[in-house]
Formats: sequence, structure tokens, C-alpha cells
Amino acid sequence: MKKTKIIKINPDRIDLRKIRQAANILKEGGLVAYPTDTVYGLAANYYNGEAVRRLYEIKKRSENNPFPIQVESVEKIREFNIIISEDARILIDKYWPGPLTLILESKNKQKFGFRIPANEIAKSLLKETNTPLYVPSANYSGEDSVEDAKDVIINFDGIIEAIIDGRSCSGGVESTVVDLTSHPYRILREGAISLEELKKSVNQGVKFVKVKNILFVCTGNSCRSVMAKGLLEKEKKSSSNLNIISAGTMAFFGMPPTKETIELMAKEGIDISNNKSQGVWPSLVNKADLILVMKPKHKQFLIERYPKIEDKVFLLKEYKNKQDIKDTGIKDPIGESMDVYKEVFNEIKKEIERIKDLI
Repeated sequence: MKKTKIIKINPDRIDLRKIRQAANILKEGGLVAYPTDTVYGLAANYYNGEAVRRLYEIKKRSENNPFPIQVESVEKIREFNIIISEDARILIDKYWPGPLTLILESKNKQKFGFRIPANEIAKSLLKETNTPLYVPSANYSGEDSVEDAKDVIINFDGIIEAIIDGRSCSGGVESTVVDLTSHPYRILREGAISLEELKKSVNQGVKFVKVKNILFVCTGNSCRSVMAKGLLEKEKKSSSNLNIISAGTMAFFGMPPTKETIELMAKEGIDISNNKSQGVWPSLVNKADLILVMKPKHKQFLIERYPKIEDKVFLLKEYKNKQDIKDTGIKDPIGESMDVYKEVFNEIKKEIERIKDLI
């Protein structure tokens, strides 16, 4: 186990020598956790490929889901050849530095999420590092974000190179994330800055749409919930206000779908070969606007652990179904023949076609 350096810094009186210690670790390819104005972040040098690879590995996150980038100033964004629209400029001028992450597009159509934090330790570290940093929250994917150095130490001591102990974060609520690359603008996460605040900030007539999070749940997140997610994504591909997720009540992290599931989805024109399984973490459940499960046991599992979400959890076959459904479960095809997989697939496809316009 490696030795993690704990660097204590008084946020009211920044010690630049200690900031430089952390900055040098980042420059050399190490990972550093530090406080921001919302929650603790876990940083890697954007330009160090090995550090970024480790960050994805530690966070247990797919590289198809890129991390937000923190920068010292708007000038640093220009390194990415970014187009800054009039509305982007308005939001930047009003909320940066602060708890707003903006998804912007480069001239070659690449998308990046940027933020300039207001926390003095974060600002000093970015200035001293003088390079963009990938900075997701300092927690494992799916788990709740943390705002206290003690929790970060518990999670990452011996795993990363350094943790800046700068007291608790003042915010405790994650940044609001807005995608300015689509019209209307998509609020991917409503955090410290509300939808109403954003609406008041820009020119009249500019529209924001809050993305609705749909969570499909089965047992292992390797067949049924993956099928449902892929099929609904295909049906709603033109929709800009849906974020569709899948998870399992007993899933191991990072497992691929079953070969039968991959084959059936491929015949439907849907490539899920890179999909990785994940468990039903608190953050997934809490941010979901609608949770659709495959069997009554999945519904019971979720409600027992998260009683406050009872009104948004439904069996897929019962959701807004006017018919009298007696057997509302969809069987688990794991270990069964391809014929059983086809039966389950067709059953799920029928339900997705039924609800696609009801969501």
C-alpha cells in the first residue's frame, strides 16, 4: 500500500508552500483530493494519460462518461478551441468562479465540461499547477459525494498520492451541470444553482429543459435492465430530456452483458458490448425521477432500503398499465437457453413500446 500524504491547509490563510507540494504531485502524475466550493474533488492532470487512466480505474467509471475539467481561468478553456456563445458568456460572467459546470463544444465538435471553482484552496492549486485538471467528486461512482476530509481519507488513504485537509467544504451540494451544446439547453444535474436562477440569468426566450433520469433495475444488470435501457434509448433517441440508466440489486461492478443479450440487441441495431454493470447505489436511486424494475422482489428491495422513493418505483409491466395485470414480473433468463432470452427480450420490447410515449 502506498503512503498517502495528508496536507493540512488553513483555508483562511493559504500556505503556498503546501499548495506547491500538492501541485508538484499533480504535475508528476499523482492524484490529489482537495476541497471545492461544493464537495471534495479528486484530481488528475488532464494532460497526463497514465494519471487519467488511474482516475477512471479508481472511480470505477467508463471512459465513455468523461470527467468535468476544472480550470484557473476562461483563458485556459481556449486551449481546447472552445466556442463561447453569448449565453455561455453571460453564465460564465455571473457564476464563475462558482458551482456551475458548463458543457461546451469545440470547433471540431468535441464536448467538454468546464468549471472554475470559488474555493480558495482549489483556486490556489489550479493557479500553481497551471494546467487543466480532471476533477470528479472524491467518491466511488454511485456512492454519495463527501464534503469532509475525514471521509476522503477513509475512502482513499493508501490509494492516491495526496489529500488536502482544508476543513469541510462550504457547499455540500454538487455543482449544477448545464449542457449548452443542445437547444433547448439541458440541465443534466440541478445542484447548487436552481433552474429558476438560470432562467433569470439569460436573455428572455432562452429555454432550459431539466433532464429526466429513468433507472431500470434487475438483479445482475447484465440482461433485463440492459435490454430495457437500450431499447428505450433507441425509441427516444431524438429526445433531449431523458437520461436512461440501468443497475442491478446484486450486480458486481464492471461486468459485461451476457453474450445472449449482446447478440439480441445487436440484431435490433443496438451495440451494448461496452456496457458495464453497476449496483443500485444511493446516488443513482436518489437522482432518479422514475425507477422501473423487473420483478416484485426488486421493488421490495429498493423500498426497504430507500422508503422515501416508494412513489417513484414501479414494475415495468404495471407502470401506467390500464389492464388488470396479475403476473407483473419479467423472469430472469440467466443460465437459460437462447429461446428463453428471446422470450424475455420480446416481453421487454413490448413493454418499452407501450410506455415510450408515457414517459
